[in-house]
Amino acid sequence: MELTKLDYLKVLILSVAGWSIVLTKLMSFESIFLLLALISIGMFRRPLKEALNLPKAWFVVLLFGFVLLGIAPIFFYMPLGESSFGLIDHKMSAVVTLLFIWIVFWQLKPSEDVIWWSLIFISLSIPFVIGYELYKLGDFNAIFTHRFGGIATPTVLRFGIYSNLFTVVLLGGFIWAIKRNPWIIVILIVVALLTFVGSLVSDTRSAWAGLPEAIIAWAIFYWIYLKRNSTVNMKRIIALWVFFLVSFVAILFYFGDRVEKRWDAMTGDFEGYAEGSGNAGSIGLRLVLFEAGIQGFLEQPLKGVGQDNSISEQMRLTAPIMERVYGLKKGISFGHLHNQYIEEAFTRGILGLLSLLLTIGYLIFFFGKKTKESKQDNSFSPLPLAGLLFVISSSISMLGEAWIHLSTGVAFYMFFISFFVFSTCCKTQNIITKN
Repeated sequence: MELTKLDYLKVLILSVAGWSIVLTKLMSFESIFLLLALISIGMFRRPLKEALNLPKAWFVVLLFGFVLLGIAPIFFYMPLGESSFGLIDHKMSAVVTLLFIWIVFWQLKPSEDVIWWSLIFISLSIPFVIGYELYKLGDFNAIFTHRFGGIATPTVLRFGIYSNLFTVVLLGGFIWAIKRNPWIIVILIVVALLTFVGSLVSDTRSAWAGLPEAIIAWAIFYWIYLKRNSTVNMKRIIALWVFFLVSFVAILFYFGDRVEKRWDAMTGDFEGYAEGSGNAGSIGLRLVLFEAGIQGFLEQPLKGVGQDNSISEQMRLTAPIMERVYGLKKGISFGHLHNQYIEEAFTRGILGLLSLLLTIGYLIFFFGKKTKESKQDNSFSPLPLAGLLFVISSSISMLGEAWIHLSTGVAFYMFFISFFVFSTCCKTQNIITKN
């Protein structure tokens, strides 16, 4: 069935919220969340008792695992400095985001159509960023040379990671789309390909690493689905996947020079670091930071070097490494160590690392269990697998970028994680309405 007028409003609310956590240089997601939450409560006026039907385990993990356990180590170093208060602010962004998702799912009770249309419209923020930056640059040929994402989104690295995660999620929409309208299938494929372009023109290698396994996982999912569901036209699904993969490869070759340059730079940095020669490129500096971060963690495994001591400790620990590897008598420091796991361990020790690993571990368990249940009852909902692949791809990207060390990254991560947790729970409990 077609969307109702209220469904259009629901899609608008979720889409605007999604755009606000992508385009953080153009709008404030906190203000947008507050406004949209008030609109949702004012328009739909669901009773308070319905708000209590929520994924309680996820609330516990986020509040006590990700937030409180993640903050606890900073109190080993008193008085607290600016970086420590910044960490508290970043962690609280997770709470704000969770509360917003709770309110909108309580009030909107989105249908499957609303969920997938919202994901599609949120993903359109990626081609908007590309178009907006091309307009600002005034040269279309910049599509081949410019690193996109630095004008409207937090950083080019974050833009690439966001783009890749949207691609990963949208690949799960074919079962929904094929039951609706051929034009919806076309729209889904086009938007998924545009988000893939976004990851390429950002030149973000950390983002690219999270895509191949997602394509393989979705291919297996669809293959199992087709074998068990005789009502779906197998030839049509296979044709769609072939069309997508051919288009995917064509785009990859179209931007092949960019990919090749980034790949060559990466392999050159690895060789230079291993052989102790050459110049320290971006990967080479990351490897120095990783080594220093591990060393700092081993010196202070319980409490880390301290959130407020990160920069000075980076300078101290990287200086001998830079001299040994590159012959440069100087230390280096960055706002973070470009690896989320080492960053947590380095600044806040085993408790900080455990905070992140517990959160990821629970999410993998939760979505993995829901995916298995969906397979066993033959409902084959793609939402649990979309959540699982979002977590896995995010976790892989964190090996090369500590992208949830600031409020904007935390908000993006928790928005979509909570979105899929609520979507999966609601569908399991038959709370998601059917159009």
